[in-house]
Amino acid sequence: MLIISKPLFVYLQRPDTGDWVTVGRYQAGMEGGGYFRYAPSYVDAGLSWSIDPVNLPFQPDVEVSAPRYGGLHDILRDACPDGWGQALLRREHNLPQHTPLARYLVLASNADRWGALAVGTRPKPGVAALATPKLPQLHKVVEELAALNAQQPPVHPQLRRRLVETASVGGARPKATLQDEKGDYWLVKPGLASDVADIPSLEHLGQQWGALSGLRFASTVLHPAGTGSDTGRSGVRVLRFDRNRDRRAMCVSAASLLQTEYPGSVSNMDHWSYPRLAEELRRIGAPAEDRRELFGRMVFNAVCGNDDDHPRNHAIVFDAAGGGRWRLAPAFDVVPNPVDTPAFLVMQLSSGRFDISREAMLADAYRFGFDSREAAAAWLDALLVRIAGGFDEAALHLDAAWRAMLAQRLQHNLGLLSS
Repeated sequence: MLIISKPLFVYLQRPDTGDWVTVGRYQAGMEGGGYFRYAPSYVDAGLSWSIDPVNLPFQPDVEVSAPRYGGLHDILRDACPDGWGQALLRREHNLPQHTPLARYLVLASNADRWGALAVGTRPKPGVAALATPKLPQLHKVVEELAALNAQQPPVHPQLRRRLVETASVGGARPKATLQDEKGDYWLVKPGLASDVADIPSLEHLGQQWGALSGLRFASTVLHPAGTGSDTGRSGVRVLRFDRNRDRRAMCVSAASLLQTEYPGSVSNMDHWSYPRLAEELRRIGAPAEDRRELFGRMVFNAVCGNDDDHPRNHAIVFDAAGGGRWRLAPAFDVVPNPVDTPAFLVMQLSSGRFDISREAMLADAYRFGFDSREAAAAWLDALLVRIAGGFDEAALHLDAAWRAMLAQRLQHNLGLLSS
């Protein structure tokens, strides 16, 4: 049974004007289910944006049940904190380990949620402005996140309170939002004492390398250890694609599009599939180039050895300025495995196949929009050339040992994928 008994109202920042409106109402059922219905006021105002084009298409006067996440709808699960935020909220509110997700949804602040949704107990929206640390505070944010992760006393008490209050951003690692001098929002992720490698440097490598290969990857800036502070910790900041200054963009995770839970049981992994995701992109009206882009990211993850490519590490974003349609979001959280060269990815490359091989790459290529296997093979080979060509520039910030290890991985995986 869910903890919530009263209805929760779901608010949306309109993609056209930026005004907040009540888009619908969520009600937890007494037997553990949950139900969502678009608000009559939303319908009466002539608004019709669906907040989840797969699971909650715009259907006035229809009450839709939630089949996953203990009765919480997929898009509301997307708006919940993930591992890091949940850990902070459990600590702050003395919650048990298996607290229902709906509880985290209620406790997390609306100020820093992923996407353009917010929730509250009142019919009319009330969403607090985001009180975000600024770029000059980066070293303090890195220091405080590391202390939080180690469950140490606050180094900067006021900043600690703010970080706990905005524990609603996804992901398993410590992170916080920071605003630069232009008004853009970035996620800041510090290195941790428990890391087996300089993870911020590897994430920066992955994101820069993908962009140099001609793919759409989120922008990153690396802050090496000691930069601007004496903490000895590196950090990486990643541009938030769900923010355009103070305007929020609707987002949906690939887990929601694929109608699968993450984390979940092994049986759920049947839905964790790049070709299935490509078909969902086609079904929701994303342009054809987005399916090719997804194919390219699958190839890139295989080459660089990013086997943390689970369905919550892919997403779509609503492009209000570009025709008012859903698009594949920029790639994010692309981090080469720091320990081993993976032989498999977490998402299927083709039906039933997770193995990194040319055959697995091309077996379902038609589902990505290629006219023939030959066309897909030619596209793959051209991308491999670009990936190989971008490595040296992307790896400039790494030390010699890491460059050598990743260069060896590159050559090994090029051998697996080349004709």
